[in-house]
Amino acid sequence: GAGAVEVEVDVGASDEDPAPEPVAERAAEGGRASTPVPSETEPEHEALPQREVYEEEADSSEQAEGLEYLLRVPLSIGGAFSGASAFARAQVHEVLQEIEKECVTLPIDVDVCFLEVTPMLVDWLPDIRAQTLVRQWVDLFKQAPRRIFSDEILFRLLLSKVVGVVKNFSLDEDIVRHCCVALGSMVDAMPALADDVCIALVNIMELFPGSLVVQDVCVAKLGKNVCWASEMVLGLDMSQDRPVLKPESQSRMLAAVHIAVDRFGPEVAGSSQDDFGPGKIQKNAFRVYSRLCRLPEVIKAFDVDMNLAEFVLSEVFTAMERGLLSWCWSDTDDSGIDSSLKEHHRRVLLQLAQQLSDTHLCGRHKEDLRSAVTKWIDCPMNYQRRQQRMVFAGVFLNSGEVVASVLFKALDSGVEMRTMRTDGAAFEEELITSALRALIELRSLEVLEGDLVMEVLDRILDPRFEPNENYCHAAYLGTLGTLAASGPADQLERIVDEVLKTAYHWLRTNGPIESILFEALWALNKLLAGHTRFEPGLAFQCQQLASQVCSFLGYKEWLDKCGPNSDKKNAQNEAKQLLKKLQGQ
Repeated sequence: GAGAVEVEVDVGASDEDPAPEPVAERAAEGGRASTPVPSETEPEHEALPQREVYEEEADSSEQAEGLEYLLRVPLSIGGAFSGASAFARAQVHEVLQEIEKECVTLPIDVDVCFLEVTPMLVDWLPDIRAQTLVRQWVDLFKQAPRRIFSDEILFRLLLSKVVGVVKNFSLDEDIVRHCCVALGSMVDAMPALADDVCIALVNIMELFPGSLVVQDVCVAKLGKNVCWASEMVLGLDMSQDRPVLKPESQSRMLAAVHIAVDRFGPEVAGSSQDDFGPGKIQKNAFRVYSRLCRLPEVIKAFDVDMNLAEFVLSEVFTAMERGLLSWCWSDTDDSGIDSSLKEHHRRVLLQLAQQLSDTHLCGRHKEDLRSAVTKWIDCPMNYQRRQQRMVFAGVFLNSGEVVASVLFKALDSGVEMRTMRTDGAAFEEELITSALRALIELRSLEVLEGDLVMEVLDRILDPRFEPNENYCHAAYLGTLGTLAASGPADQLERIVDEVLKTAYHWLRTNGPIESILFEALWALNKLLAGHTRFEPGLAFQCQQLASQVCSFLGYKEWLDKCGPNSDKKNAQNEAKQLLKKLQGQ
């Protein structure tokens, strides 16, 4: 328009910002619901079905091919021909051709919904270059949309016009669906828009209360995009910043989702296997509940349905694993980390642990919930990820019982197996290591019960428990140091002897020993801190080990080759610290 200022945004491909890979993902979400399209992407962003070809288009569709044909077909929405200008449609065509040349093939499936909405946005947003606008719109239908717009205000302008498209074409569910998918993706590209997009999607749900298609995609986008950006879990804010979602927005979202579930819950489940298909509203609703509602409300909603319980566990765990569950709570050295964020996350975890204690469940429901958690952590995965799941399970249940039961079962199975094998490979050492590490963290969070501490110590000190792997021995030593630090004094000598015996055993081997030495010396320091002093005989033996580590043949050469946080340097630091404490007692 006259006097308009064109917004210039550099969207050219570069080494730092390569051209997008061909991923046909979100465009498929915007199509008609009755024609499913298989998706090969991960389930977190599965594709929605494509739009069905209109009857008047079907006769010539076999001869026509791709983009050129779709651009020639007069598009009809709700009985009225498209209001987009021919010039805008030509601009969209030109930009799509440029993208196709850069990527060999278009990175999304361009359907009639895309070709109807995009030219209208070009017409309605004359102050934004068509090339910039079309490229951003294309990216919103990909697996991981990029932020091509240079400013948040451009996204806000786009958001307002997309809502305008929905209002103008309220007779066509496919256009509405297409726009809702794009709204959700805007949050991925610009998380600051989460509250605005939340309100827009809730308003759309209120405009189309009887549409399964619209309710379904809105609940999916609220659960998968808006709630993901909220950084909330079980009603608690994981971030230290101002909440992304305003309280009133959360209330409106929950009310709209409750209405959708009541109207289109599991009783209307169809044969669709897509995560966005009919009958999936309930699962996507639980994505919202698991973020915004406290645990008692979530449990009441799924009524301890085992399938939904495991789904909620996975959803909450995914929300927490890169933040709350990423810290090593047993490590008290906060140098080089954001200690205030770590302390905030600790408070959130302890508040979460308290939620189940505040939930009044009958005995059967409590047992069903424990069974669901046990089943959820008992599946194939590497031991570090299983450890995270076990820590989460302990916090979720505010108890170490489930983790301890997994450990005890593995120990019993190993002892039984050991009587039948001669090669020594009797114990599931990765599983045992995960459980021991998780118990260390739960004890450090003060979630592990005192009576369970003593039972764990008794079980792992059983002489029939003889692991082979160094990582399992390291976890064993760390568990002794953590759990016995506040234990009875009459157990101290036995536990210190076990730590020393294990350390010397590995010193006599040719295998990797730095992690074992670090863990042994760390455990001795924990024990000394917890019991104030060692008896003279114990103190002398510990001094000998620490001195031997400090002067170990070749140790200086090792230290010169390793980083500042390596087990080798950490072992030497723990040895020096132990010597200093013992000399001062």
